[in-house]
Amino acid sequence: MSNKKLIIGIDGGGTKTTCILFDIKGNTIDILHNKGSNLYVYKKESLAIILGSIHSILEKNKFNIEDVGAFGVAIAGISDLSQRELLLKELDRINITKKTILLSDVEAAYRILCPNNIGLLVNIGTGIICFAKDKDGKIIKEAGNGHDKGDLGSGYWLGKEIFYKLILNEALVFEDEDLTQIFNIITARFKVETFRDLYDKIERGDDLFVPLASLGEDTINLAESGNDVALSIVQEGTRYVSDYIVRMSERLELITSHDIIIAINGSVIKNNFYRQLLEESLQFEFTNIHWVSSPISSAYGAGLIAATYNNMNISAKEIIEKNKN
Repeated sequence: MSNKKLIIGIDGGGTKTTCILFDIKGNTIDILHNKGSNLYVYKKESLAIILGSIHSILEKNKFNIEDVGAFGVAIAGISDLSQRELLLKELDRINITKKTILLSDVEAAYRILCPNNIGLLVNIGTGIICFAKDKDGKIIKEAGNGHDKGDLGSGYWLGKEIFYKLILNEALVFEDEDLTQIFNIITARFKVETFRDLYDKIERGDDLFVPLASLGEDTINLAESGNDVALSIVQEGTRYVSDYIVRMSERLELITSHDIIIAINGSVIKNNFYRQLLEESLQFEFTNIHWVSSPISSAYGAGLIAATYNNMNISAKEIIEKNKN
C-alpha cells in the first residue's frame, strides 16, 4: 500500500491511550489501547507509550514507518514544553517529524465534534477543559490548566475530593454506612487494607495519580447509588463546571439564547448521571441543553488534522460514517 494512503492517529489521556491505523478512505485497519500517556503526568514514560504504540500497530499489521503518510499525536499535557521537546526528538529519531502534527487531546476531539470550527466543547475525563473558537477563529477556553493546578469538576478532582473526605473522617468510618462504602472502594483502588497502609503509601511518595483518577468514576457511581457523601462531591463538581460553561457562553455571546448546544467528550461528562446533575446546575441559564457526543474516537480527529496538514485528500464525514458505533 502506498505511503500516501495510511494514517495513524493517537489520543492520549490521563488513564488511556488509543492508537488507530486507518486509510485515506476511512477504513480502520487496527486499533490498539495502552495505559495513559499524559505528558505532564508521566513524563518519559509517555514517550515510550506513544512510540511503542506506533511501532506495535505497524508491526502487528506488517507495515513500515515509511508506509504512513501522516501521524496525528494528540496528547494531554502537550503544553509541557520540556516534555514536548523530548517527544519531538524521539519522533525525529525515527524520521517522522515532518509528517507529524502534535496537538492537545481536546483539539482532536474538537475536530470531530465541531468540524466547521463552530461550537462549544466540554471535555471531562481525568482532566477538564472547555474549548471553543470564536467567530474570528481565536481559541478561547476555561480550565485545562492541569490536574494539580485547580481544574475543578474533573475525574481526578472527584477522586481527590472523596479521598480527602475519607481521611478527614477516619474516626467515623465504621459508624457511617456511606463512609464505610467509600473506605472499601478506596482501599480496593489503592490495593491496601487499612488506613495505616494508605498513610504509608503517602509517606513513601508513591504515585497516587492513577488510583485517584480512577476514583472519579467510583465517586459518580456511589452518588448515583444513593451515597450522600459522594453525591455532595459530584454536585459541587458540576456547579464548578456549570460556571465554566456560563463564562464560555458569555465570551461566545451565547448567553442570550435559551437553547445551547454543547459538544461533549470524556468518560466523566458522558456519564448520564453526572450530566443530569450538570443540567440541574445550568437550568437557570438555559431552558434547553442539547448534548452532542462523538460516535468515534478522538484519535481519528488527530489523524484527520495530520492528514490535512500533509495534503492528503480525506473526508471527516466518510470516516465518521464508516466507524461510528
